[in-house]
Amino acid sequence: MAPDRQADPLSGIHMRKPKRSEPDETADPELEELIERDRAELLYSLGGGSVFVTVAVSFLLILLVQAPGEWSALLAWFAAIVLVSAIRSVDIFILFPRVSRKPFDGRKMIRRFGLGTSTLALLLGSFPIFFFPHLAVVERAYAFMVCFGMAGGSVTVLSASFPLIVTYCTAVLLPGVAETLIAYQPGGQKFAVIGIVGYISSFFFARTTSRTVLRGLRLMRTNQVLTLRSEQERVHLEAMKSDLADANESLERRVCERTAQLAHEVAERERYAAALSRLASTDPLTGLYNRPTFTARLAGRAEGSVGAPGRVALLFIDLDSFKQINDLRGHEMGDQVLRQTAERVARVIGATGDVARWGGDEFLVALPDCGGEEALRHAERLIEAIKVPITVGADVCRVEASVGVALYPDNGDTADSVIRAADVAMYAAKREGKSRAKRFDPVLADDMADRYDLEQGLRDAIKGDQFRLVFQPIIDARTGACTAFEALLRWNHPVRGAVSPATFIPVAEQSGQIERIGRWVLEEACRAATGWPDPSIAVTVNISVSHVLVGSLLDDVEHALAVSGLPPSRLKIEITETMFLHDADRSAPLFDRLRQMGVGILLDDFGTGFSSLSFLGNLPIDVIKIDQSFVRDAGRNGYATIEAILSIARALGLQVTAEGVETPEQNRNLVERGVGSVQGYLFSRPIPAADVTDWLQMTGRVPDRPFDPAAAPALAASA
Repeated sequence: MAPDRQADPLSGIHMRKPKRSEPDETADPELEELIERDRAELLYSLGGGSVFVTVAVSFLLILLVQAPGEWSALLAWFAAIVLVSAIRSVDIFILFPRVSRKPFDGRKMIRRFGLGTSTLALLLGSFPIFFFPHLAVVERAYAFMVCFGMAGGSVTVLSASFPLIVTYCTAVLLPGVAETLIAYQPGGQKFAVIGIVGYISSFFFARTTSRTVLRGLRLMRTNQVLTLRSEQERVHLEAMKSDLADANESLERRVCERTAQLAHEVAERERYAAALSRLASTDPLTGLYNRPTFTARLAGRAEGSVGAPGRVALLFIDLDSFKQINDLRGHEMGDQVLRQTAERVARVIGATGDVARWGGDEFLVALPDCGGEEALRHAERLIEAIKVPITVGADVCRVEASVGVALYPDNGDTADSVIRAADVAMYAAKREGKSRAKRFDPVLADDMADRYDLEQGLRDAIKGDQFRLVFQPIIDARTGACTAFEALLRWNHPVRGAVSPATFIPVAEQSGQIERIGRWVLEEACRAATGWPDPSIAVTVNISVSHVLVGSLLDDVEHALAVSGLPPSRLKIEITETMFLHDADRSAPLFDRLRQMGVGILLDDFGTGFSSLSFLGNLPIDVIKIDQSFVRDAGRNGYATIEAILSIARALGLQVTAEGVETPEQNRNLVERGVGSVQGYLFSRPIPAADVTDWLQMTGRVPDRPFDPAAAPALAASA
């Protein structure tokens, strides 16, 4: 309970203690609420008798009317009086006692009481309007006396509410006065004058009575508060006397207890200060050092203020593909991965160095007195520890890390410069294949700047109309007809000129831009295919692993088909084996859904993965594309591998396309062994989108048309 509040023993309401400088009459919301309840209780306690008086008076009034034709109206009027009085009786004698057993809203109850009272007053006031025309002068006088009596009685009964007195008197007196003035009967003006004087006089009496009652209620409640405070002061003084007596009897014991208490408080404050220090210096999710603390400690180690001055190795750790874990499995799983990774890093490093969470999925390790080779060994141990599967409930998550290594003062003479060097080395490790460690080399800084320039260029490539698609035909090995074109992306940089896809695609994946680029390629390839002369020719589009993992591929395919109008059967999606190695449980249903739409799925670069043949039967694919390396080396090493792939494909009901066909001999050997489709420079280099139709017409590579091989190179050369 707040120190400025005290419970009222009579009502249970907590009332504010007034300050010494405040007068007792200062308005207090809770005190006012108590007074409102008192007003309501006073109204209801006095209102019970008035109900019966109203019924009795109404009965007397109807006896005054000597007009047989009005008996039905009189009975209806009297019935309304009785009905409202009955409702008021239920409210006064049954409902209100139940409400008043506990604290209630006084204003609400006053309004409820006033509604019933005002209704009865209006019914009484309607008597002169309806029935005065049928009364003689003497009977009118009796009726006026009754109304004056009811109005006068209301001053006492309704003394707790001046507005209610005004309402009641107005409703009871004014209708009779108004009717008398309007009807203009002999002697009626006297009644009207008397009524007006009585009406005005009742206001003055009502104001005086109401103020007296309210002042009495306020005084009563204020006295209760003062009595309560006096009692509190008395109890407080007695408690002080008791405390003084106890202090005199056992002063030494109290001093000892206070000393112990102070010691406990000091210890608690020290623990609190230590906790604040930990909060200020550590990451709340992992408990490792945060960025400012780690940077300060790294600078201290370099300067010698933390430990002995000397060489310091810095390891910059970044989790590979962590964004996909957050996107696909939720941030709760991502947080668990970060916590367990932090525990593993701290366990591997132990007390030999400092460990910090740098931000997001990045961690830093500072190892004093550590050379480059030793730092690389530490990095390898960290990579192995991090890649152990992480179990969270029923989920198992695998995460890997790339580590950059830099040395102070070899690679930087300040904490910030060494951290930047390690960051550069880490990105170099990612470019070389991830899940590896890389030591900083000055050349890497130039590579990093070059990579940054490519990232910025990619952000403007689509808006700047720098991308274009070229198409390489896929040929039916038996008929020589073109059955599809593979869409290939080309980038003409405004400064660098033509940039190889092998250079900019990894940068787009690592910088999170591949989804946007992949969406553009899908839409442009589908639009281009709708303009080809043969509606049976399909278009194949390569899809990045990163595009699949972000979860938008299905929507992007549906959008591309919708905006272009291309039938789903003419679109083929090319994927690689690594697509299923990342998250087969999620990617396989996605490609099943695409196949149900009618989109074909091609497994590209088949045979280069480490588990190709073992899991082939479970993949949702339609076509295998034999990697060009097998075709290129078949002349030296024989066709045993290709024949094995063809045998498995036949058993699984899959079609086979061979890439990289460059010579007639390669084509002949592949066709003889049953390869269904071929693709390579023997047939055409990639063709600009605008020349596909001309290429088809010039070469005749459409069903039931002769093939002219001399026409192909001329168009492809412009790509």
